Amino acid sequence: MKDGDFKETKESKESKDVRVRWFLWFPWNPLRRYHTLMPTTGLVLSGGAAWGLANIGVLEVLEREKIRIDCIAGSSMGAIVAGVYALGVPVKDILEVSRQLTVFKIARISDRPLKQGLHGGLFRQQLEDILTPSIGNAQIGDCRMPFVCVAGRVKRPIPWEKIVLPGFADRFFDAVEPYVFPDETRLMDALLASSAIPVAFSPVEIGTDTFIDLVHVGAIPASALQKQCSPDFLIGTDTNPRYGQLQKFLPSGWREYLDRGHEMLEREKALCDVMIEPKLSGSALRFDKAAQFIAAGREAAEVALPALQRILVA
Repeated sequence: MKDGDFKETKESKESKDVRVRWFLWFPWNPLRRYHTLMPTTGLVLSGGAAWGLANIGVLEVLEREKIRIDCIAGSSMGAIVAGVYALGVPVKDILEVSRQLTVFKIARISDRPLKQGLHGGLFRQQLEDILTPSIGNAQIGDCRMPFVCVAGRVKRPIPWEKIVLPGFADRFFDAVEPYVFPDETRLMDALLASSAIPVAFSPVEIGTDTFIDLVHVGAIPASALQKQCSPDFLIGTDTNPRYGQLQKFLPSGWREYLDRGHEMLEREKALCDVMIEPKLSGSALRFDKAAQFIAAGREAAEVALPALQRILVA
């Protein structure tokens, strides 16, 4: 499988067809009568831990400007924001949820830290306690608009201790395949899987499968949304941390892994008609700076408005 190819199973293809039919004909949908004439717009929200909260500011501006979103995708924190929004939770309520996020509230030491080495992770996520009041026991298929949630399905344990060695990128892509969750997946499970940052968090088990956050190798799932929903226009966000000058001092295997991921991000960004790129600084673990990151997302969306209006009015 090529880097970044998303696996579409028979089940996910069938659920996609059901989702699209439901979306087009459900009474609330303004495209129900005119969907064959009106262009559709997809929104892709990227990850980045606390930086990904900037996506909330982007949503605020899009709603204020009445820019209709017909389908949405996300990875990691972008998946959390996108999934809650797709379910119909108002942006102001998502903003309130973000204020509850702190490092100590979202993670606790795993029951068996570093089981299977670094692959087993140090911490266990506690997001369920924070997200349950908003999403309950809903499934992806319950969302009010098509929602594409991506994660990495683990085929074999990832040898993270070898990230310093040449060839690690090949080992990683041999062990993990990008995956789109079908409609029958519990929304909470999909969001936890998509945000299970490797090494930091334990992988998430759903049924017989194990999943991790794709981090920078799958943080902007534009191709997944395009494949699943075929929108006429794609709007993307990029809230991913960059290593900058530090990357030059990393071991060769680590640099190669980051370089491959960045190449994939650029390919995904090229699929978008408009990219919204907030100016973010500081640690991506600073959830206490959520307001600052959200404001940066709001500002970046404001800057992108002329480009958005050009493509959506054309």
